Amino acid sequence: MLFSKAKDAILGGMKALDGAQLTNLHEACPGTPLGRAIRLLGDTWILLIVMNLLQGCMRFNTLRATLGHISSKTLSSRLKLLEELGFVQRVAFLEIPPRVEYHLTEKGREMGAIIAALEQFGNKHLPGPLPAECTPCSAGASALESVLNEDKDC
Repeated sequence: MLFSKAKDAILGGMKALDGAQLTNLHEACPGTPLGRAIRLLGDTWILLIVMNLLQGCMRFNTLRATLGHISSKTLSSRLKLLEELGFVQRVAFLEIPPRVEYHLTEKGREMGAIIAALEQFGNKHLPGPLPAECTPCSAGASALESVLNEDKDC
């Protein structure tokens, strides 16, 4: 019932879509919790950052190296967003050279269940090779389920 109401709020009256209706839908999306969740979880870098932090705390450069083709600016902005939303905690140590580590909060670890559900869906419904226009993910989520069941601290 709740999903049905949210779906109706987001998709209401989409029988004959035109460009104006799509624009209005896009603008209305952040106005609902479901819309905000879709925007957050629809960001590939957010999901990949969370997937990697599910393994335990990481320093910025380690996380960047693990992610591969992410710029420092992009990683920094996504980490700041996740920190502002309460999904990631940044811990700075008073050392020389300075050391900063990032780890998921309890709220951030809850995203692991969503990522695991996406993996299950992919395994069940998308097991074959990707279409030519898709590029494979280099993060590798094969051990995601075992990581979700562990409770790792820094």
